[in-house]
Amino acid sequence: MSTKDIWLMKWLLLILAFPLTPYVLAQDLRPPPLSPEDLENYQFETRDTSSGPIIEALSVGQKYLLDKQRREIKDLIARKLGILSLEGDKSDLSVLQALYDRRAIRDDQLMEWQAAGVMFGDILVEEFGLHWISYEDELGASKALQWQDTRNFVFPITVFSKRLGFGEKLDVEAIYQKIKADIEAFKDYEQRLGR
Repeated sequence: MSTKDIWLMKWLLLILAFPLTPYVLAQDLRPPPLSPEDLENYQFETRDTSSGPIIEALSVGQKYLLDKQRREIKDLIARKLGILSLEGDKSDLSVLQALYDRRAIRDDQLMEWQAAGVMFGDILVEEFGLHWISYEDELGASKALQWQDTRNFVFPITVFSKRLGFGEKLDVEAIYQKIKADIEAFKDYEQRLGR
């Protein structure tokens, strides 16, 4: 066999194997099957949170996911409610209520309700001067809102999905007023401490 024939044979094998590459890669990414005993004894990688939660700035990936959720909820609002622009403040609470009242999102659509939670969080940022952070404790990592550099946090992303998961009805204005009272209380407390 000549060098040219070997080279041609290699290219032919590569071309024939190329369509299988995604399948092979997908196979390699699957986690190994675990028995119930394996799961019970599995050692998850943990960070030491014994001294309290770990608070960090959002990573690039976390910022990207928040932006993706913002785009998805705006698109859903445009498609389901015909609303093409939002104000970004508390006047948008009625839009969130309309998502629930008109059943634009089913109660079991967790990802969509969490995207609505991001929108709700952005309203809290606008209205109360909070900022998005990464919050990690013994239960895991999540995105939250923080008041200045204090230990005061709000977790808006799951505010709707958790309530719906427990079969509660959504009253967006009442949820907002409750969180507003909590925020004002911790702002007053921090002010009394001189922070």
